[in-house]
Amino acid sequence: MRIKILGNGGAINNGLPYNAFVINQTLLCETPPDIMPSLHRNGIEISSIKTIYISHLHGDHTFGLPFLMLSAFFRHLKRGERLPYTIFGPEGLEKMAQDLVISAFTARHHCLKWMTEFCTFVEIDESSRPDILQGYQVSLFKLNHLVDTFGFSLSNKDGRVEFAYVADTLWCESISAMLESHPQVVLIDLNGKDDDAERVHLSMSDLRQKAMPITGEGTRYYGTHLVEEFTSTSPCIRCAKSGMVISLGNEE
Repeated sequence: MRIKILGNGGAINNGLPYNAFVINQTLLCETPPDIMPSLHRNGIEISSIKTIYISHLHGDHTFGLPFLMLSAFFRHLKRGERLPYTIFGPEGLEKMAQDLVISAFTARHHCLKWMTEFCTFVEIDESSRPDILQGYQVSLFKLNHLVDTFGFSLSNKDGRVEFAYVADTLWCESISAMLESHPQVVLIDLNGKDDDAERVHLSMSDLRQKAMPITGEGTRYYGTHLVEEFTSTSPCIRCAKSGMVISLGNEE
């Protein structure tokens, strides 16, 4: 498994590219407002993407979707490439996608019809087992955020959890339960600070005091969805950065 970080910023940040990543060049996770320049900067062709996963319907995770659809539409028009994406996300995903395309380009734009014809929208909940990455078993878990938000873990054919994505959330029981499987790598929301006036996101203290006692030294954590980048003295905690590649399994 090869994970490439496209961006690591939260909704409010100090100039970071927004949180998004690609796995094995085929699975795009999140479509933030700057998704097109992030893909271009990291050398990811939209024709290599087969599946898109959106953890929740906040703007910093969805507002780039119409521009990705527009690029795919013109790719089809000019090169004949159909790019039939399957897009997974919470209830309301398909309507939001349509509304975003209409808002960006009006209902008269042929991009809307193209998206309706060539994209399949699959709305998920915690019981879903979506086929988002070939060769891996997917488990979803519901997070504690302001709207329905779902993280996921990926298990290889031997049942080992290689990777987990913890999107925007406060600490909750579903995170504890997922960590009991001792994933090799966790990409995790670390937007929160201990002195936040209103707690909405996980903090470094949550990671050290709640997550690491479960997993010990065997799990690597990469912080994302950040206000600003950080440095860590712990070998188990790293700052995810744009352009970073995380390799697992046979690619380690």
